[in-house]
Amino acid sequence: MNFTPVTAFDVSQRIAKTAAQVTLPDERLFLKMPRRRDHLIDRGTKMLLLAIREALAMAKLPGLQGIDAIIIGTSAGAMSVGQDYFRTAISSSSRVPGQLSRVEYYQPQKQVAAIAAEYDWHGPIIIVSNACASGANAIGDAMAMIQTGKARRVLAGGYDALAELVFAGFDTLRALAPSGIPRPFDAARDGLALGEGAAVMLLESEAAAAERGAEALCEAAGYATATDLHHLTQPDPEGKAAIRTMAGACAMAKVNASQIDYINSHGTGTPYNDVAEASAIQTWAGSDAARIALSSTKSAMGHLLGGAGSVEAVICLMAMRGQWLPASLNVREADSAVCFDLVREWREARVKVALTNSFGFGGTNATLVLKELSEAPASPSPKHPATEAPSLLILGTGAVSPAGWGTAALVNAVTEKTELPATDDPRTVGSRDWECLSLSVPAAPPEALPKFARLRRASPVTKFAMAAALEALEKAGFPNGQGVGRLGIIQCMFNGCVQFSGRFYHEVIETPALASPLIFPETVYNAPASHVAAFLGVDGPVTTLVGESSAIIEGVFMAHTWLVQGLVDRVLVIGSEEGDWVASEAVSYYHPDLKASEGAGALLLSLGDVGLKLTPTPARAFLSEAERAAGLRDIVQNLAMQTEGQFVRVSGLSGVNILDESESAAWSTACEPVVTTIHPRSVLGESMGAGSAIQLALAAEVARQEDCSVQVILPGSLCAAYGSVISPA
Repeated sequence: MNFTPVTAFDVSQRIAKTAAQVTLPDERLFLKMPRRRDHLIDRGTKMLLLAIREALAMAKLPGLQGIDAIIIGTSAGAMSVGQDYFRTAISSSSRVPGQLSRVEYYQPQKQVAAIAAEYDWHGPIIIVSNACASGANAIGDAMAMIQTGKARRVLAGGYDALAELVFAGFDTLRALAPSGIPRPFDAARDGLALGEGAAVMLLESEAAAAERGAEALCEAAGYATATDLHHLTQPDPEGKAAIRTMAGACAMAKVNASQIDYINSHGTGTPYNDVAEASAIQTWAGSDAARIALSSTKSAMGHLLGGAGSVEAVICLMAMRGQWLPASLNVREADSAVCFDLVREWREARVKVALTNSFGFGGTNATLVLKELSEAPASPSPKHPATEAPSLLILGTGAVSPAGWGTAALVNAVTEKTELPATDDPRTVGSRDWECLSLSVPAAPPEALPKFARLRRASPVTKFAMAAALEALEKAGFPNGQGVGRLGIIQCMFNGCVQFSGRFYHEVIETPALASPLIFPETVYNAPASHVAAFLGVDGPVTTLVGESSAIIEGVFMAHTWLVQGLVDRVLVIGSEEGDWVASEAVSYYHPDLKASEGAGALLLSLGDVGLKLTPTPARAFLSEAERAAGLRDIVQNLAMQTEGQFVRVSGLSGVNILDESESAAWSTACEPVVTTIHPRSVLGESMGAGSAIQLALAAEVARQEDCSVQVILPGSLCAAYGSVISPA
């Protein structure tokens, strides 16, 4: 791979003009998709499919059957499709054919679902978006699922392709090397260079691999993640979070610094990052640092963002299998901070244990440790087998919605079927010959948000998440998080920070040289979780999941895993979304009567406290509307078997008949003694990534007030659906 002039979009007014670009094969890759939709598959997704093909072939598997879950990390997802939607929208005054398809395929989970369709696979798809640590986090999350007995075989990795918005963002931050050549750990380094790519690993339990006679390549031995609270984009100079992840991953792997043969560093080539990582390694490894070989392969292939952690983990595996060390290229004079054996030329070496670091915007830090099989002890049994793990308990809930700030306003509006005022979003760029009605969250009352410096610049989605999280903590008896113990945060969303993303990309299009560097950091998916973590002082596991509304249940399952592993005492699971004219217009393409909305819902979960019991159903993923209809019927029957006596039902019905047909038909098959049915979306509108979180917060409040069980359907779209029962413990 070489650094070549960028041709996918205009970089004439950018300081940097090159990137490491992948040449894709000419063959048609997605054979089950209609040809007319080929253009909707993002370049990054094509790279991901090719990586999955190679991994399955190496593992001697004919397809995805037998794989329990797919976990994929990405920073930008199918950003190019979203950019096409935006450009078309701002240049058109009327509805445009093809925009609905762009809305659908802009979704990262829809892109990965297209891969699932190629293999006729129906398992859960989990999309992790923790900026540049995403790929490493995905592999670590897969390890956790296997270690806790929730899965036996998981496909995990990451990907990203070049996108104009992202390239422009790094350029406005002056983070890209003007020379176009990245020189990690060089004394005169002047920035990073972007690249693109994908990598996946098939992770299996020892028993699952033995059953099919699989040849294991190495042991995925250690993983740790931590949060740097220093700054949204700049690392802590001392690398405190990096020290914790390296120490934590090695502790899990049962090795110490003296046993690490090779480190594939995060090593971006920016002045701050390289020094911070070197400082962390020196503190963590001490006198052993000098003997550890280290290189940054970003010097050869650029920074792959969401794909970096997974590609670099694969490079570590290759180094162990081949017994060689990859080089850090372009180093003319090593920085004075270098305290390790900086590998400047490829060389043969004995590599038994390798470590790889991945750090990202929002303070996300992740470390993976891989070990040769000869070094690997027998895999321990899960701490709690999935069938024996303690139940999840809801300790507190919080909500922000068009009904107001707080769960009280939410419950009142939905149970009273209040008609909330809808308006045409005044922030529309250009003119429209049709209205795109939306429901907005009212202005925040003075007591809703804390005085916190980061909130001054944060987008509404962050403020909604913060308020919902603080209400959940307050109700559980932990005001502002005081006394909550070790806390984890899982943030779920669909669109994320759309207001700043739209504003920034509009500047990129209209005045590229003047696009604001202050806005870009707030456009990344994991910015809201970073801000909430910074206020609460959460320096442990914090992650962001991207997907449709029902992805909140994947967040709930992940929270359960963290709690079973003993990583945290309690977990905040938050779903939040903000609106703007782009989101309103996109929702209107599904149906003109469907109103876009915004808000947030939050649950504080634990295993050992007193609270409401939360029982989610396993994932049901669909590849067609017919499969969705049948799956929803199965979910309703599953809920019936879990519920005794009378109960309240919280539906996912929107109030638009044609969109509600499958769920309405599913509910009609149930004949249990329902106390009442409430339809929050028909009152609150479609708030995408916040919708199901708000449903769960509402259901928990109803269960508490009525002292009865509540059934909840979280319908999603064509990618996944779930049901849940919330009941008095």
